Amino acid sequence: MGTFVSPLLQQQLVAYDIKIPEKVLTSADRLSLKDLLDSPSFQCFFVSALGNGIQNFHKFSEVSDERDEFLMFRLDQLFKSIPYDTRRACFDEVGRLYRERREEREERRY
Repeated sequence: MGTFVSPLLQQQLVAYDIKIPEKVLTSADRLSLKDLLDSPSFQCFFVSALGNGIQNFHKFSEVSDERDEFLMFRLDQLFKSIPYDTRRACFDEVGRLYRERREEREERRY
């Protein structure tokens, strides 16, 4: 008999089958988190992505292992070391940019 998983829990878990090519991962070795956090073009998106990833980590429990859990712990520590006002400003800026882009797309449709 199979394991019962409640419908609510099924909705919360993420069906995950995304593979990043090894060539891309090898190229990424030459970049650092510092590069992303120090870049005006990427820092607000990266801080936002960190926060979103940490917030939703539990949804990936089916595909997470100890290495992922340790990485999440380390990223959470890094994220929390960024002052709250800075994190809030990053989230606000990403939201503003997404709204702006959505409005631009809607204007092009008409």
